Amino acid sequence: MRIAERLAAMLDLGRALALAALVVFAAAPAGAAQDARLDPLFEKLKAASDAREAQIYENAIWRVWLEPEDGAINSLMRLGLDAQNRGDMFGAFAVYDAITGLKPDYAEGWNRRATVLFLLDRLDESRKDAEKTLELEPRHFGALSGLGMIAMRQNQPDKALEVLEKALALNPHMANVRGQVEQLRKKARDGAI
Repeated sequence: MRIAERLAAMLDLGRALALAALVVFAAAPAGAAQDARLDPLFEKLKAASDAREAQIYENAIWRVWLEPEDGAINSLMRLGLDAQNRGDMFGAFAVYDAITGLKPDYAEGWNRRATVLFLLDRLDESRKDAEKTLELEPRHFGALSGLGMIAMRQNQPDKALEVLEKALALNPHMANVRGQVEQLRKKARDGAI
């Protein structure tokens, strides 16, 4: 990486950390209560008749998870997602780390941090953050899918099958997860697990 690129990356990280520091004083403590909008969305997701209908409810669930009612945390989340979408995993991690510090009961902050840690191949840390996500939001099919991917990378197919089946129980319309489950079940039947 050239010096100019390193400086640009450091500036992005610096902006994220500065914003996080400013938010520390503005962030109000919040309770860990589940968002009331989620229950009916999960019911509709399970009852969806096809993948297109299911996608509507899945997207609505993700919107609830990604947009906390706390405006400052919401702003930070957008900053983290932007960094992640640009491929700036270190900048994204810094923002998500700030979010989990400021609002430790916000499940999606932990889930996003888990995702970045996975992409950085820090699997044990990613697993811990995914588990924290599930502690706060037990229905988080994204975190369960992530745990399945971690287990597969760590050559734990039995654990992968277990958590991916839980993810499908919550969201039966995830085609890629269903495919992974079918492959793992076949391996189990063939004695390869």
